[in-house]
Formats: sequence, C-alpha cells, structure tokens
Amino acid sequence: MAHVSRFITMGAWCMGFIALSIARPTAAQDSLPVANISDLACPNAPPAPKPPSGRPSAGVSMVGTQMPSDAELGPLARTVIRDQPVLDPSAISGFALGDTTQPRRIAFWGDSHIAGGPLMPTIIETLRSRGLSVAPRFLPPTMGRANINLPGLRAYCIGSGWSTEIAYTSATPIASGPALMNRMADAGPDSYLWLDLRNAVRQPNVRQLQLVYRAPAGATIGYTINDGEPFSAPLAAASDSQTLTIRSDRPISTIKLRVTQGKLVLYGLILDYIQPPTITFDVFGLPSATVRGWANADPDYLAQTLHGVNYDGVVLEYGTNEGAASDFDADKYAATLTQALTHLRKVFPSISCVLVGPPDRGSLRSGKVRPLPLLAYGHIHQRIEGIQRQVGNQFGCTVWSWQDLMGGPGGSYGWAHAQPSMMGRDLIHLSPDGYRRTGRALAHSLGWGP
Repeated sequence: MAHVSRFITMGAWCMGFIALSIARPTAAQDSLPVANISDLACPNAPPAPKPPSGRPSAGVSMVGTQMPSDAELGPLARTVIRDQPVLDPSAISGFALGDTTQPRRIAFWGDSHIAGGPLMPTIIETLRSRGLSVAPRFLPPTMGRANINLPGLRAYCIGSGWSTEIAYTSATPIASGPALMNRMADAGPDSYLWLDLRNAVRQPNVRQLQLVYRAPAGATIGYTINDGEPFSAPLAAASDSQTLTIRSDRPISTIKLRVTQGKLVLYGLILDYIQPPTITFDVFGLPSATVRGWANADPDYLAQTLHGVNYDGVVLEYGTNEGAASDFDADKYAATLTQALTHLRKVFPSISCVLVGPPDRGSLRSGKVRPLPLLAYGHIHQRIEGIQRQVGNQFGCTVWSWQDLMGGPGGSYGWAHAQPSMMGRDLIHLSPDGYRRTGRALAHSLGWGP
C-alpha cells in the first residue's frame, strides 16, 4: 500500500505552506512495465491534441481582406532580414552557457508568438544542437487552451470541468502562479487531467512531480501512475499554495489525475528528473496576452507558488496585443510596463532580463472600411519598443528588436513576399518559416547559436 505522510520543513514553515508527500508502492506492485505504457486515449474526445502549426489563430477572420497591392507597397515589398548582434554578455550573464555542471535555468513569458508554433522549439533545438539536454522544470497548467504548445509535454487529456482565471484580463490584481493564469475544477467526472511525460521517442525520465495547488476548502484527488492501481490523496485547506509530491520507484511515463472531492486550484507542476537536463527551459505563453499579466499578478503570491524554482535568465515577449489599437496610449503603456517590471524584480531581484519587442505588423485591405496607412501598426510597434528600452533600462532589462530583424517598420510586407513566405496571412503572426528564422536569430543574440 502507498503511505501518506505530512511534514513541515523549516523552509516550508517559513513560507507558510505544508507539503504533502505521497510515495508509490514497490516495483512488484506496479501493474505494467514502463515499456508497455499505452499512449493516452482521451475520454469521450479525439486523440490528445497535436502542437499548433504556427498558422494564425482560428479566431482571426480573413474573409473580405487582402494584402496591399505591390503597386501600393512599392519598396516595402522587398524582403529585408537584418542580422541582430549578440547582446552584451555582461548585461545578460544569466543566459551564458559556460559551465554546464549546474543546470542553466531559463524562462520565457509572452503571447501567441511563443505560445504556439515553432519559435520556442527552434530555440530549444538550437541548444540541443550544441549537445545540451533541455527540459521544462515548471510546467504551466495551460493544457487544453487554444494554440498553446507545451515543450516537454508529449501529450495530454483535460476534461471540460476546468475553468480558467487569467491575469492579463483581470480587472483587479489576482493571486496567480507563474503561468499568470490559474486553472480551477470542482469534483466531478470532467475534472480529469492526464499527462504523458515521456520524451518524443516514448522514453521516461521523470522520477517525481509536484502539483502546485490550493484547495480553498480542502479537496481530494484520485490518481494513477503508469496505468497502475488507483490511489487517493486528501488535500488540506489553506490560503497559500501547497505542493503534492508524487513519487514512484520507476520512471513516471503517464499520470492520470481527477478531482474527486472539493475544489482544486492548479498553478502548475514541478518536474524532477532521473537525469537532470543541462538547461531547464520553461515557457509561459498565452495567446492574446499583454504585459498587464505581470502588472496584475500579486508578486508575493507568485513568488510563493514557485516553491524554490528560480531562474538565471528570463525573457518577456510582449507588445503585439498592446499595439493592436490605432489610438495607442504611450503613457498608459509605460505605466503598465513599469508596474509589470516592478513586480518582476520583486519576484526575481537580480537575474538577467531580456525584453523582446513586438515584430512588425502590417495593415490589410478591405472594401468595407477605409484602410489604415501602411505603417500605422509598424510605427506603434516602434514606439512600444522605444518605451521598452526606456523603462527596461530602469530595471536592468536589455531589449531585443524583433522589428529591426524584419527590416524596421513595414518589414512585415517584405516578409510576406519572401519565398517561402515568412509572414502569416493576417500580417500579425509569422509563418512557420518566419518563426524559425526568428528563433535562430534570437538564439544567436542570446549567445546560444552560430
């Protein structure tokens, strides 16, 4: 039988949380060898979702719109790619690979540009091409959200009973985990969450995982590991986030969870490996997100939900959604960014910080409305990057210019005319080739690529 033990360490006492540790039975009691673990077959649903393709979101309607004509674009139709320099090593020392005897810890926050498609996988593959192993440490609970790809998670199933609270859309500050969003589920048949933690060739390397959660009035979850026998874990009520540590004497390939009593607020999962990776690489991307998520998040609570996870370098990639309005308010954006970076520095006082400015954006044509000037959004994005440089400098953050990589304001049109095209049809998102080109350029500037 499994045994449950509650313990309070000195560090946990100081942080005000209780860790609940659950140990699995001996190997002889496991019902299936690791090699025979089946792929996930989601209940009452199609197979586990595949990663997004990098195309524009399905929510973007292209009906009745078209690219500006070549005659209107003139020289803007020419594709420009400006090589970006390596960022000052002294300003981004936390990103330096150097001595890899200790894992380098990196995290990216941003919008749809990093949430789905090949931008983040390209950067990860650049690191792996140098012989480095890369895997996530803190897995955000964004499974099932549209156009999100979670590097390091092979597959998942999630029930319809989960709801979402998002920091950047909140009217008031919220208690959030590092994903800047929380997932909640009440007990019921649709409160399940199944994860396949094996790598792409179905090999397991996770030795234990910690659920980071809060159970407002207490809760109970049921779970199985590697399709083994079912177990149940009671979760005590508390106001701060807690951890539930689930261990196994065999590598964990799959875990299937369900809320069986009460309500669970899930902040994410911390993964521990049999063979720790050289680089821990966490991606907290949310489509349509803005830096307001960091401005709205309670920094003290966010720091507590990390439960010891820290980073050497962080990247914040925002600006596209802030610049979506033609009446962009520069002063308001500067104030929001200042609040966001104040919170970031309260959570991570001294780590290296890079702000990735928005890519260029073009203006589509429609017969129904008066067209915007060709460089309307391009100039707004240029102003956003300028504010990022000014405000970021106050907080020790370096800025990387995505728009300059594309040739400056109007570069989106040239990227759309590239062969193959490097821009999406909405002139907001990039094509898969455009994201891969950006990933290689950013990796180079961070000192990771050729």
